[in-house]
Amino acid sequence: MRRVDDWCERFGDSVNPILVKETRQALKSRQFVVTFSVLLFAALAWTVAGSMMMMPQIYTSPSAPRMLVGYYVVLAIPLLLVVPLAAYRSLEGEIDDGTLELLTITALSPWQIVLGKLASATLQIGLYFVALLPCVAYAYTLRGVDLPTTALMIAILVVGALLLTIIAIFFAPLARGRTGRVATLLAVIMILMTAEYAIGAAVIYITLEGNPFTPADTLFIAISTLLIAVALGHLFLTATAAQLTPESENRSTPIRLSLLMLTTVVIGVIAYAIQMPEEDVSIGSYLVLSMSLAAVWTVCGSMMVAESPVMTPRIRRELPSSFLARSLLTWLTPGPATGLVFVTAVTILLSVLAIVGFEAVIELHGNSRIAARDRMLIQHVTMLYAGYFVGFLVCVRWIVAVVRLRNNPRVEIGLAAMVVVAVLLCIVPYSIGMHLNDYRSFDYSRWQITNWAWTLVETVDGRFNRGDVYLIVSTSAAMFATCLMLMTSTVLPRRIATPGRVEEEQAKLPKNVADTGQSGQDQGTW
Repeated sequence: MRRVDDWCERFGDSVNPILVKETRQALKSRQFVVTFSVLLFAALAWTVAGSMMMMPQIYTSPSAPRMLVGYYVVLAIPLLLVVPLAAYRSLEGEIDDGTLELLTITALSPWQIVLGKLASATLQIGLYFVALLPCVAYAYTLRGVDLPTTALMIAILVVGALLLTIIAIFFAPLARGRTGRVATLLAVIMILMTAEYAIGAAVIYITLEGNPFTPADTLFIAISTLLIAVALGHLFLTATAAQLTPESENRSTPIRLSLLMLTTVVIGVIAYAIQMPEEDVSIGSYLVLSMSLAAVWTVCGSMMVAESPVMTPRIRRELPSSFLARSLLTWLTPGPATGLVFVTAVTILLSVLAIVGFEAVIELHGNSRIAARDRMLIQHVTMLYAGYFVGFLVCVRWIVAVVRLRNNPRVEIGLAAMVVVAVLLCIVPYSIGMHLNDYRSFDYSRWQITNWAWTLVETVDGRFNRGDVYLIVSTSAAMFATCLMLMTSTVLPRRIATPGRVEEEQAKLPKNVADTGQSGQDQGTW
């Protein structure tokens, strides 16, 4: 027993201290005690009431679906609502009470803080699930639902709970003021309620009506959803850790790498979906995932070009030094100029892959329901998206640059500027056209070419020619080239040498502290 105690003590010392602290606080909190007690009481009540309502048919006819639906409702409320809100409130409470600043000056890295919060929430999810596992086993013995469907229901619930918890943790440090926190809390509640409804509808339908997909399609959807959820969760965790990282450190590169990982996963899923024999699954996966990826890069790209152009000496000391490394890795470094180049390069690459991917769909599935017009439509829409997006990024870059002359806004202003630019470029030409036509309806013309919404409608209807598409793409390319020439010095930042005093102090620090850069001197700029 002595050896077991020693091993447990060593294991406890090696565990994330945030996990230990959060677990102790969570398991002793009134919220956990009340939720766990209500969960047990609700499970017992539904076991008795559900069994009594199905008497005496429960002995002769399959009764598992109705019982599983009840157990799902009992388990989904704490997993999809209570645990994410508790994780959100935990990190927000650290910020409100000022204890987060005390954690940042310790040897704990922002990633350890975030993972500690997530691990504590995961432990609570496990406790809730284990408490209800005997009830699920009881329902399974009543017949009517096979084991794969039961496992799929549990997997959907667990993955959804973890992803929603990560999203809730991501929202916690976004707002600083009281009004912003209230708005953030309302946004989190809205997301959780929407996810609760969507996941519940899917699980209840599968439980009552059966799985409508074939085993091959089910396996593809399950693996694809898991991979995308892992990549998306990593992106949110990286963004959360970046919000907790001091401004003197590099917060942009990990986010860009995580975005590339998410993009790679989605492209891989699309490539596999295209090769599937079912045409509906291939085309549906291609369209949904492509539009989702475009939306992600639109949001993230608008914030990348709104980053601060000031690069601290600590960041510049970590820049690549060789010519090859600078050519390939400079675009991952912080700054609006490198962000603009990075997002533009990825946008061009994704546009090419989108066009090539649709050509692969046509080649693999024939031309039964895909006409030549649809092929041209995908090409035009993809090129228009790339052209408009790059042009909007250039506009956002200069708008934020003007704002930063007298202010130091957060990167979220880039998203706001993107929305303003997109709305104005639609409203202004349309308003002028309405005024010139005495406020009567009028046809589309090249004077409305900045009106991206009307242009896309004309493209879908087949009334937009290829020459205008090339005009938009060429104009965006010219804007991008002009922007690069005006900010040449910030596009390729140079590395600076590490001062001797910094090297001496880093040599004296423990390795984990030196790696995280949490020493008192390194938090500022030299």
